[in-house]
Amino acid sequence: MKRFIVNVMMLGLLSLHCGNVQAQGFLSKLAKKAASSATQTETTQASSTENATSASSIKWESVPYFVAKKVYVTNEDGSPMLNEDGTQAYRVFLIDTVTGMKRSKESVKAQQAAINKAILLILAKVGGGALVGGLANGGSGAAVGAATGAVASVPDIAMAKKQKKSLKQQKKLLEAYSKIFDEEGKPISATIDPQKIPDLDLKDNNESEMASAIKAELESEGFNSTDTSAWEI
Repeated sequence: MKRFIVNVMMLGLLSLHCGNVQAQGFLSKLAKKAASSATQTETTQASSTENATSASSIKWESVPYFVAKKVYVTNEDGSPMLNEDGTQAYRVFLIDTVTGMKRSKESVKAQQAAINKAILLILAKVGGGALVGGLANGGSGAAVGAATGAVASVPDIAMAKKQKKSLKQQKKLLEAYSKIFDEEGKPISATIDPQKIPDLDLKDNNESEMASAIKAELESEGFNSTDTSAWEI
C-alpha cells in the first residue's frame, strides 16, 4: 500500500514537472513570436516612413513646363521697334511657367532630359506597364508595388505617367522652336508665320518688352541654366 502511494506521488511530481516544462516552452514560443512580430512591425513602419519620405520629396509643383510666347520689342521710350521692312520686331521665347523666366533651347533640352530620366526611374521602380496601370488606378497592383519596394505613392506614379505624356508635346515644341528661331528668339526667316505652327501653340497673350530688358535677361545666368535642384525628383 505504501509503495503504491509513493508511486502515485512520484507520478504526480513527474506530471507537474512535465507540465511546467511544457508551459515554459509554450511561453517561450509566445515570446519569440511576439518579438518577431514587433520586429516585422518596426521594419514595415520604417519602410513606410522611408517610402513616405521619398514620395513627399517629389516636388511635382516645381517641375517646369515650357510654353512658347511671342514678345514685341520696344525702344526705351516704349515705341515699337521696327524691322527693315517696317514690320514690328518681335521675339518668341521658351518660358518656364513655374518661374516665368525665359530659357534657352539648351536649357530646356537639358531640363527635359532630367525630367524624363527621373520619370523613367519612378516607373521602372514599380515594374513598368501593367503594374503601373494598376497602381495609377488604385487597383490590386498597389499591393505588388509595395512588395517590390516602390518609392513613390500611387498619386506620384500617376503624376509620373502624366508628366511622361506631356514630355512628348514638350519635345515637339522644342523641335519646332529650334527650326524657326535662333538663340535670341529672333525668327530665322521672315516668311514663316509662327502663329501657324501647331506645335508652338502660340496664344494671343503677346506682351511688349524693351530691347534692353530682353538683352539683360538673355545674358542672365538663369537663361542658360540647367540646374534642377529646385524641383529634383
